[in-house]
Amino acid sequence: MKILYVTRLFSGLQSSLTSGIWQPTGVPTIYRIIEALDRTAAVEFVLAAKDVQSTWSEKVDRIIELHGLRHPIRVLAGRNRFPSWMKSIRGVLREITHAMIIWRRCRVVQPDMVYIDHANIFVAAWLSLVTRCRIVLRIMGVYPIMRDALRGRTFRERLLKWCYGRKYDLIICSQDGSGVELWLEKALHPSVPRLVMLNGVDRPTRAETPDSRLPADDRTKTIVMFLGKLEPAKGIREFTDGFIKAWQHAPGALRALVIGSGSLAEYVRLAFAAAGAGNALTQIDKLPHDQIGGAFARADVYVSLNKLGNLSNANLEAMRIGKPMIIPQSQSDIGVDVATDGLMPPDTIIRIPSASDTEALANAILLLHSDEGERKRRAARIAAAAERFLCSWHERVRREIDMLEKIALAKNHAEIADAARQHERAYQSSAGTTA
Repeated sequence: MKILYVTRLFSGLQSSLTSGIWQPTGVPTIYRIIEALDRTAAVEFVLAAKDVQSTWSEKVDRIIELHGLRHPIRVLAGRNRFPSWMKSIRGVLREITHAMIIWRRCRVVQPDMVYIDHANIFVAAWLSLVTRCRIVLRIMGVYPIMRDALRGRTFRERLLKWCYGRKYDLIICSQDGSGVELWLEKALHPSVPRLVMLNGVDRPTRAETPDSRLPADDRTKTIVMFLGKLEPAKGIREFTDGFIKAWQHAPGALRALVIGSGSLAEYVRLAFAAAGAGNALTQIDKLPHDQIGGAFARADVYVSLNKLGNLSNANLEAMRIGKPMIIPQSQSDIGVDVATDGLMPPDTIIRIPSASDTEALANAILLLHSDEGERKRRAARIAAAAERFLCSWHERVRREIDMLEKIALAKNHAEIADAARQHERAYQSSAGTTA
């Protein structure tokens, strides 16, 4: 199996490129597939700098060999390859340049398939026109701009809609609760096979020595945990306001454990200080992954107010270990968390009317705080439900690689579609996902 693998240069991969040692952080869906392909396939890796959440400043493309990977990585420069006076047109030139370079690599490598992510959607659409290579498009969830594109009001939205409607050989989409099924049905050409798959989950490891920044193991307080980027879409503002409302009813008995960094980090600190609740906040910007298990162990309640979907990696970990959880109700009009409803029965996770309902959040926190028995019952039900549909990362990656191998061997589009249907049925049967 020969693959040309193209993805955005994520910040979690950039540090490895700088150090020369493969030690990725974040984006486990990406780096685990990279590791598996590196072991099992003839592969060329291309990371394209898209200048989003990236500090990559190279002005030229580079080929970098990393200790820990057999195959080198080709890194494509972003906007910086063009002079600054070109301003906004640099983004357009970047995409054109990336498309031409990747097209040339297709001609040189002659891969069985091009496996390309959504950040390179314009490149993927271009390749579907100018090459006969099989194209697998990887989507990691649905974002508002992707829904806006289907309305096609602006030139960019119309172009995106056209890109989505190309006849790709396969779409693989992460099931993150963002309403992917509804979007795929509206966006894709009807003939394009698609797979919707949950990410894998390994039980969080616990370091021998807990991080000194974690709160003390104090059974006199109920610790309420928030884990994720401190950005508006993740609901950190609402978590802060809702927790403070709950704390005002039980000021000596509640503590917030907030783990993550982002533009609202200062808002969290200032809001707690203004409410006189500064001593009830433990805020940690970054925590090594081997310390996440310790953080979960300290927490009594886990809250996720993600407005885009609540089947994220962190949430799946919380489900697997059976942590009492609070999340918003599903948004059936756009499909957000409809899949979550199907996986988690009503007697497991506490659902509040919306992420913005801070009164309901405060009441849910106080309910779980005041009733240890309810916490234990919810925890047991969540863990039991999760056991039915979650699999390990090893199994999750194996299934994806197995699908790619079937595509490489397929003689025509009909065989690919049939392989996708068989794979989907097998995956639904073993993991309980919907597509």
